[in-house]
Order: sequence, then structure tokens, then C-alpha cells
Amino acid sequence: MTSVEGFPVITLTPRRPSGTDLPSGAELMYLHGGAYVFGLRRPHWWIISAIIRRTGATVTVPLYGLAPQHSVAEALPFVNAVRDGIRRRSPGAPFFLAGDSAGGGLALAHLIDRRNRGEALPRAVFLIAPWVDCSMTNPAIEQLQRHDPLLDLPGLLYAARLWADGLPLDSWRVSPVNDTLEGLPPLLLFQGGSDLLLPDSERFAAKASAAGTPVELHVAPDGFHVYVAAAFTPEAAGALDRIADVVKGAAVKR
Repeated sequence: MTSVEGFPVITLTPRRPSGTDLPSGAELMYLHGGAYVFGLRRPHWWIISAIIRRTGATVTVPLYGLAPQHSVAEALPFVNAVRDGIRRRSPGAPFFLAGDSAGGGLALAHLIDRRNRGEALPRAVFLIAPWVDCSMTNPAIEQLQRHDPLLDLPGLLYAARLWADGLPLDSWRVSPVNDTLEGLPPLLLFQGGSDLLLPDSERFAAKASAAGTPVELHVAPDGFHVYVAAAFTPEAAGALDRIADVVKGAAVKR
């Protein structure tokens, strides 16, 4: 564990497996979810460890400051500093970005911020149930509220306002769906059919695709919020295998 701008950063390097299979040399930064108010939990580690096992990538996990003590205004420069550190450590390595739920929203805000400043972008971005619109105004959300066993709409709105810390909830920094979504690398979204964030992910994918950004939206019909954490299920295994295909494919082309 190291420290960047006063916040902890965890770097996980895969063990060298026996035989001829070697680590891929790829780098991946993973931003965890938790509605911007909760830290890393066991399900996040299940996802991260599954990605490492399947890809051989070195995974960096920035522990960004949480609301209400911290906000998106602090998180973006911190995440960017972590990304620059990875580039210095592994120049030329295939780089990928990933995040779940709120971490997916922050990953997209970071991506848009780098695009706006003309900085290098990842080869691809993996978004697991990303929170792309913190305003939660999509009318289809109400219909899913009764089917979602994990998320609560009032609680999410409260957390979103804490994270925005005075920014409008429709700012792209808080709700990346409101960006043009042009000029972004391939985006792969993995959503559950019982997740109240699904309608906004569908809207996000359609808007990004119309803007010319390559998008894949994978929906597990019976999946709950961040269903990929249940790595033992066929649906989660399929999502993780797709992530591994993209990472290993880039490593081969390196």
C-alpha cells in the first residue's frame, strides 16, 4: 500500500503461475462502489480477485475520500494522480479502467476529465452496474424499485447530494450520462435486470453508441445490483470472462 495525495492506494500484483502462463503485463485501475459513502467491502474483493485470476493484470485500487468529508471535486485530481503514477511505473503497458456502481460513475467522470484535457485514455473501460445519473429522475426507475433487493432511491439521492457538495446533480462530474460521450474508448457495461440503475445504463449505452463510442451492454435478466460479485454464478462468470478476453487480447497485441 502506498499514499497518493494523502489517500491510500493498494496495488495487487499477480503471482507468477506455474508452467508457461505468465502474467499479462496489463495494468488495471479499479474504483470501488458504495454510493460514495462506503469504503471497500468483501464483494469488491471478490470482483478484483476474479479479474486478477482471469487476466494476470496488476490491479491498482485507489481508496478515494468518501462523502460527506470528501467530494467529487477532490476525487478527480486524486484518481488522475494515481493514473499518472501507474503510467510512470509501467510505461507502455496496456491500461484498463474499471469500476462498480458509484465507482463506475467516478471511473466515467475520470475518463471524461482526461479526454477533455487531451490525456491518454485506457484501452477499454469495464463498468459493473455504473451509477451514471445521480439525479435519479428516470421514470423507469420507480418501476424497478420494488424489484431491487439492494438499492434504495431516497438513500441514493441523499448520498449523491453529499458527493456533489454543491455541484448540480446534472453535472457530468456527478452524472456522466450528461456528457456528450464522444471520443471515448470502448465501454463494456454489465447490468442486472433487477437493478434500479438499469434504465440509466440503457440510456447511457444508447447515447454513447449514437456519439460513436464503442459500447457493449450486457444485461443478466435476473441479476441484482453488481451481480458480477457473485463470481460463482454463470452470469457473473460470463461477465468476468468477457473482461478477461478484452484484457488478454490487448496484452497479446502489445
